[in-house]
Amino acid sequence: MKFKKIASIVLSATMIAALAGCGQTAAPAAQPAEQAAEQVEAVEEAAEEVAEEATEEATEAVEDAAAAVEEAAEEIDYASIPQSIKGDVVTLKFNFVKTSSDPEYGWYAKYFNDIYEATNHEVGYELYPSEALGGSADVLEMAANGEDVVQDCDFSYLATYVPDIAVAMSPYLIQEPEQIVKLWKSEVGQEWEKGLEEKGLHFLDIHYFGTRNLICNKEVHTRDDMKSLKIRCAATPMWNEVVRVLGGNATNTAWSETYQALSQGVADGAESPYGLLYSSKLYEPCKYIINTNHLVAATTVVMSQATFEKLSPEAQKALDEVATNFAETQIDRVNKVTEEYKQKLEDEGVTFIDIDKTEFIEAAQDTPNYFPEWSEGLYERVQNAIK
Repeated sequence: MKFKKIASIVLSATMIAALAGCGQTAAPAAQPAEQAAEQVEAVEEAAEEVAEEATEEATEAVEDAAAAVEEAAEEIDYASIPQSIKGDVVTLKFNFVKTSSDPEYGWYAKYFNDIYEATNHEVGYELYPSEALGGSADVLEMAANGEDVVQDCDFSYLATYVPDIAVAMSPYLIQEPEQIVKLWKSEVGQEWEKGLEEKGLHFLDIHYFGTRNLICNKEVHTRDDMKSLKIRCAATPMWNEVVRVLGGNATNTAWSETYQALSQGVADGAESPYGLLYSSKLYEPCKYIINTNHLVAATTVVMSQATFEKLSPEAQKALDEVATNFAETQIDRVNKVTEEYKQKLEDEGVTFIDIDKTEFIEAAQDTPNYFPEWSEGLYERVQNAIK
């Protein structure tokens, strides 16, 4: 439409200019010339307007195309990605907590397939969901002893090797998912990474796992309501501390035994992000999710330092680059499925309870007092690192 407008104005200007040039007047001779000048000015203004609209439309088109590409990338057929590929130098056995029905299973398959390609096939992989190789602590020990295994785990398991790392799991310390990678790349995070290498372990990545909430077999509205409840958690000091902050009583079992513990009354509740609560079917024995938001949780992916050193410098660099990219893209992925799984849990009859978290947050302020082994000022250093 704008181009038609310009053409109309140009035609009018041309006719007026022609009349002025031929001396044909229906008004004083100066009038056609003035009108022609005005029409030319109008043409220029219309042309600028068209150019601006064209630029905006082009920008929108580029943004739409980029969004379409991103959306298409998210629609990867994860089922078509091999569960195992032999590497030319090493084949990593990746042991992880999530089940094969968890969305992260497909993400992990893509992750390690990307590593395979980026390292020019030096690094292959085999996937072991539901901790099929053994518990997290056992597989971490295997890695520290030089075996070609990889484990995903929270920070509390790594505290066995570098005690200060446990601070990153302090309830209500990390407030935003973006702070996880920020902490990893900070001075204190790099100190932890170096400390792990000295113990035989190598960080692949630290990524956002989801925000953890309670699931219980009865309603909870206050911290006092928790005092008689047995809450399943892993057998580490920091997990016991998380349950203390929540006001419950720690019951240590492996995640793979959680459903049975809840079904048989060994535990009254557990905690995890919505996705894992759903994929583990904990909504069957427990019908209440209490939105405590006590941990903006991170998962670490850790391999053997000895295995890492088997690789060429090019493969080492490629592996670390793929791992960093994975960590940075996880936030959007997790946020997207969080709402989907909340709806699925509601469809299964789960009731969500929002609470005043003030008393839980106040209880968390005492967490550093339960870990005298931490280096002096550690809690404050982490607070400053993630600002």
